[in-house]
Amino acid sequence: MQQEAKRSAVVHALAARPDFSEIIARIRKLAPEISGRALSAEKQRRVPAETMEALRDTQVFRMMQPRRFGGYEYGPAELAQVGFELGRACGSTGWCGTLAVCFGWMTAFFPLETQQEVWDNPDNLLAVSYIPTPKVEKVDGGIRIAGSWPWASGVDSATWLILSALLPNAEGPPTLAWCLVPVRDVIVDHNSWNSSGLQGTGSKTVHIKDAVFVPSHRILPMGAIFSGKVPGLEVPDNFQARFGYPTFGPTALVAPIVGMAQGALDAFTETARDAKRMARPGVFEKVAESPLIQSLIGRTAAHIDAARTLMVTSLSEGQEIVRNGGTPDIELRVRIRRNHGFAARTSSDVVNEIFQKSGAQAADEKNRVQRFWRDANAAALHASIDWDTLSALYGTQQLGLQPQGVF
Repeated sequence: MQQEAKRSAVVHALAARPDFSEIIARIRKLAPEISGRALSAEKQRRVPAETMEALRDTQVFRMMQPRRFGGYEYGPAELAQVGFELGRACGSTGWCGTLAVCFGWMTAFFPLETQQEVWDNPDNLLAVSYIPTPKVEKVDGGIRIAGSWPWASGVDSATWLILSALLPNAEGPPTLAWCLVPVRDVIVDHNSWNSSGLQGTGSKTVHIKDAVFVPSHRILPMGAIFSGKVPGLEVPDNFQARFGYPTFGPTALVAPIVGMAQGALDAFTETARDAKRMARPGVFEKVAESPLIQSLIGRTAAHIDAARTLMVTSLSEGQEIVRNGGTPDIELRVRIRRNHGFAARTSSDVVNEIFQKSGAQAADEKNRVQRFWRDANAAALHASIDWDTLSALYGTQQLGLQPQGVF
């Protein structure tokens, strides 16, 4: 009876797939509530449970889930727009919320049996740690793993974890793989996340002290992920498996950063409208009447729009090719990655400039500008969106050479 009820709920979800504009409207309506909890998220060192529940009610977490499990099967271009809106309200919520949508998409790469386990409840969320553990033993039907994995963003809200592991290989170096395990099998170290930025993400270390068994169907070699030949392609009508993770996956990291830049600009502009400053001894003037501040707002708004537009446009181009049964060529793939790097660097530059012009009051912990400044700079440090690396990747391809990297 319980399984039948779940199947009925999934069928209802399929029939009620909302238009993407409706999902965005729900998120925007929720934005003041998310923003109002940003300081609380920092203090708790996790996205508040109330925020995650409110986001669940918007149906945003179903956006990229496989359709057969109640998902809506939107693509990376829509993911970028969701990340922007969430990051604009709160950097930490943007980071965890966008990653949660992305991780739901990643389940499509696994065999059907794995997807059925994960989506036993269509409201389940996932977290991921990409740092592999060396404590792996091959056994009949799978492996046994133990160890520690850092930086599992959003683990407090997750039911499942994707953990990286180095699988023993008698014929050569170990093979890197993703392993899916239930959160109940790990111990979360709640004192392990102490960061100057993205404090509210709760990107904590998880431990497995006594080795746990991971069956073969929940193990996905990285070679399959990077080649695009994932077992999920063998699942009928599993369209989401066709989006290449190396090309499209980093969108979940970048989009919230662009949103953080917009959030910083929103907060700065709101303050500047009514603020006054000393122009000379005894004389105060309205900040809004300063040509320097006017120029700053216009210039940084243009930079944010440029970063956002470049990213979404190239993602939409690649997404359309995939939806029509094709595969993006190398030029487009490295251009998407170039735009990831450009958007991340441009956004961090924007928040730095805004913070520098915000005055001493911006250092207060309740000031939104300083939080966006810390969050955006911390997020932009992620190695997979490094601008210098990705601009060189694109230049290499344009010069007729074989690019080397993640694309």
